[in-house]
Order: sequence, then C-alpha cells, then structure tokens
Amino acid sequence: MSSGKAAEFSLMDMVPTKIKNSKPSLIREFDAYAKQFDGVIRLTLGEPDFNTPQKIKDAATASLKANHTHYPPTPGTQDFREAVCEFLKRRRGLEYAPDQIVATVAASEALRATLETLISPGDVVIIPTPAFGFYGTIAEQLGALPVYIDTSRSGFKLSPETLNRTLTALEDVNTVLILNYPNNPTGVNLTRAEVKTLADVIARHKVAVVSDEVYAQISYGEPSTSIAEFLPERTVIVDSTSKTLAMTGWRIGYLAGPKDFVDEVVKVHQHTVATAPRPAMDAAAVGYRECDADIDAMVKEYKTRANLLYYGLKAQEFDCVPPAGAFYLYVRIPDSFEDSMTFCKQMVEKAKVAVVPGDAFEKNSRYVRCSYATSQENLREALHRISSWKAREGF
Repeated sequence: MSSGKAAEFSLMDMVPTKIKNSKPSLIREFDAYAKQFDGVIRLTLGEPDFNTPQKIKDAATASLKANHTHYPPTPGTQDFREAVCEFLKRRRGLEYAPDQIVATVAASEALRATLETLISPGDVVIIPTPAFGFYGTIAEQLGALPVYIDTSRSGFKLSPETLNRTLTALEDVNTVLILNYPNNPTGVNLTRAEVKTLADVIARHKVAVVSDEVYAQISYGEPSTSIAEFLPERTVIVDSTSKTLAMTGWRIGYLAGPKDFVDEVVKVHQHTVATAPRPAMDAAAVGYRECDADIDAMVKEYKTRANLLYYGLKAQEFDCVPPAGAFYLYVRIPDSFEDSMTFCKQMVEKAKVAVVPGDAFEKNSRYVRCSYATSQENLREALHRISSWKAREGF
C-alpha cells in the first residue's frame, strides 16, 4: 500500500525550477494572439514566404524513390557534408572538410548540441541584445549564466570596447560568446572590418564563439563575413537551410567547427536525435550545389521589400534601424505608448497589422520587430493601415 506522500506525488514534483521558469516564445505567443482577429496582416514570424525551389523538392522525391529511408550516418551523409563545404567555399570563402560538418535537425538542434558540448553549470554565455530569445533560454536550461550586453548605444552592433570590458571581467570563468549577424531582430550586419576588430579582441581572451549565421546569405551591402575566417579554432558556425533555401519545414541544418570539437558534438547529437533525416539531407545537398540563382533572387526581393517598408515607415516619422540583412525591420515605438506590448496589441486591434513586441528580444524594449518576409502588396497595405491608424489616434 502506498504512503500518503507517494499518493500525492506527480510528475511536476520532479520538474526543475530552471525548466518551470522557462518561458514560451513570445514571438509565437503574440502571433497566436494576432490570429484571433480576422483580416490581420501578420508581419510576425521569421519565415520566407517563398516556396522551396523545385530542384530541391525533386531531389527529395528522387531520394524517396531510391528508398533512402533508412538511418544515415550520425554526422550526416558524406554527400551532404561535401555539399555544405562546397557552398561555404563558394559563397563565403570558408575552408572546411566534410569531417568538420555535422548535419542537424535545423539550426535549433545545432545550437543546443553545440552549447551542451561547450558549457557546464556555472559557465557564462555572453549574449549581445536585442537577441533571439532561444540563446538565453538554452543557456539557463543548461545551468549557465546568461550575461547580456546592450548594443542599443552602439548602433545595435557589439562594440569591441564593451566586449573587451566584459571578457576582462570574466577572465576566470569559462565563457561562450554568441554572435548573430545579420541580426535577428534588428536586421543589422557587421562590415568585414568590424568583424576583424571583434576577432582581435576575442583572440586576447579565453572565450569560445558560437556564430549563428542562418541569415548570412541575406545581406544587402557587402557580403557577410564570418568570424570563423579569423578565428577558425575558436568558432563553431551554426547554420540552416530554413532561411537560405526557404526550407523551414524541412528542419535541416548543420554546424561547422574544428574537427576535434565536432567529434565531441557528434556524441551529444547522437544521443539527442541520432541523426538528421536522409531525404532532407539529399534535398538540401542539391540546394547547396544548384540553387545559387534562387538564393540571389530571393535576396533581391527581400532588399526591395526592406526599402519599401523602411522608407514607408520613415515617411510616417517612425524611427527605424536601417536594414542591412535578414528580413526584419526594428522600429521604435512612439513615446506616447507605455511599452512595446501595448503598442503591438493596439496595432492589431485598431490597424489590423501584427508585429512582434521587442520584449521578445530585450527587456523593457521600446522597439518592435517587423518581418517583411511577405508580399509587397501586403507591405503596402500594412503601411496604409498604420498610416490611417496613426492619423485617427494622432500619435
């Protein structure tokens, strides 16, 4: 017969506080809120509105017909890893060998597997903000301490001076720095010279770098520069087909890094998901080899949309961060609004336009993130609705 305590036991009694304290994505939470209202133009989720290129879909069909439906090697197929290396060399000027690549279940798993391999409880993860909330959540779940660096006073770019001060203060602590450029949510990118300056600072300190480069191909000025070019032995690149090849639903990504470190990540990867799916790898390999023209066409359209939304909001006297990459515009809310959540809810209810509160990316934010991964027609209509709302409310 069970005791009283055993009878009262539930699974929740064993859930750690760090998990209970983890919050669901505010991005998806607010997107779900906006869906309650009919006719809302949603500039919320960071998902390409383009369909996956036909060559990639044909390759997936061919893979299935060839019965590539069994377990592939844990790090990924040789063909996929070779295709990633060819792509990185051709598009980024980066030299990697196939045994330095691991195919993952999107960039999400690549990021978590990398951090789980790098950090132990009590270590520090430096996160320049505003930032994708995933970084801090993973760090906390793994028992690390997130240290946030506000970049709002340096054009939303991590400054070498601030980084140096932060790393100097953490000299005796195992530390990981997360970089994300082009940045989600600001759309800011770093020049080659700026990346080199950060690399020079990092080289003077004991710190590992995780470079989230899922938007690296979506750049409107000079091509994106990876910090791995300067610090290959310190850097793990996390990337995905989701944004680059419009393959969000395929859930295929990769990480790239020093071979000895990658060998350790494979252990975490193997005991987390075993392996990424073979048909998705086969399809992505074709995308990385044969779809440069599709990538360039999408980026050209994103740039047109970026200018349309940026100059449209500037004409309405909104303060916007100039877009240099990704497919987001970071916009300051008018002073008359209490906070970004209040602004966003009123915009949904009164203008029928949904954007993401900046609180999803930084504390007490006075900004909102607008995704322009939607048609020019939708963007023009959104601008019209915002203008009409602004005129009615007089802010």
